[in-house]
This record gives sequence, structure tokens and C-alpha cells, in this order.
Amino acid sequence: MGKLEQKRPEFLRINPNGRIPAIVDREAGDFPVFESGAILIYLAEKTGRLLLTDTKGRSTVIQWLMFQMGGIGPMMGQANVFFRYFPEKIQPAIDRYQTEVRRLLGVLDTHLANREFLAGDYSIADIAN
Repeated sequence: MGKLEQKRPEFLRINPNGRIPAIVDREAGDFPVFESGAILIYLAEKTGRLLLTDTKGRSTVIQWLMFQMGGIGPMMGQANVFFRYFPEKIQPAIDRYQTEVRRLLGVLDTHLANREFLAGDYSIADIAN
């Protein structure tokens, strides 16, 4: 990352957004897959593991995966950036993102209070979160 290899044309052919993670499935004709949630779904479907196959179970796994993709991941990222890396401390931003992270973790805690895994069985939703 320090050398900005993810911005080189050969990597941009794998992920046009120039970010990691990204994978290339050599067994599928060098098929590129980028974005962590998409990679998890792709690998689960390819292997037949970690993604429930019934409609409701699959939907539940994907809902909790999207909870991480749209909530936990971005909010923890912003909380970290504003708290650790911004040159000046902007307390309202720090407070906003830390409060939202606590709220989201509370959602997970409440949901997991009476169950071992987010969607019934261990799945990509648990891995992501």
C-alpha cells in the first residue's frame, strides 16, 4: 500500500476502485472479485459453505453482512480516523462516530444475547462482523 501498487493499471483491472481487498479466482478464468462483502459471498457460494441455502436463512446472513458493510465497518473506520489520525482533534466528530459504534455494537450484543451466531449457523456474517 505504501508503494501505491493498488493504483497501478494491473491492479485497477482487478478492482477499478484501487482498494483492497480484491481476489482473482484462477480456477474461473482469472475472474476478479473486489469488495470484502462481495468476496465473502462469492467464496461462500463457490464452496457451498458459510452461507445458508434456504431463502430466509440466506437473506438473514446477507442482512447481517450488510449490517457490517454499511454500519460497523464504515463507522469504526471513521471513529478510528477522527480519533487517531486526524491532525487536529474534532471532538464533535469523534463523539458522533464513537457513539454510533457503541450503538451498533449494542445491536450485535442484544442480538447475540440468546444465540451463538448472527444468522443461526456460523456464516460469513459472523466472519465479517
